[in-house]
Amino acid sequence: MSGHMPGTGGERDGKGVKKPRSKMTVVRGVVIPTDWDEHGNVVALAISSNDEKEYIVDNKGKGKELLGLIRKEVEVRGVITEEDQRKIIRVSKYSLAEHSEPEESFSS
Repeated sequence: MSGHMPGTGGERDGKGVKKPRSKMTVVRGVVIPTDWDEHGNVVALAISSNDEKEYIVDNKGKGKELLGLIRKEVEVRGVITEEDQRKIIRVSKYSLAEHSEPEESFSS
């Protein structure tokens, strides 16, 4: 190890100063499992978005709360970072996506 780890624990911006604002992004897509433990429990998630991108869900923030929404369409708001060519979203807010179809049921 190079020993070049600042003691701040925050995001790296090269100056050791917290960024004044992070850009919040809204992503809409389906929650999908990406990793399991030895007992078959889901331990990692991603959002498969409508534009065919995949966003790894950061377990910090509200990310773990999405475990109960696997295969559901959601709208998540959070900060996206890129690491090793992958997009990672730290979820700060989420909701089930509302469909634009009329709310009438076919059973009358």
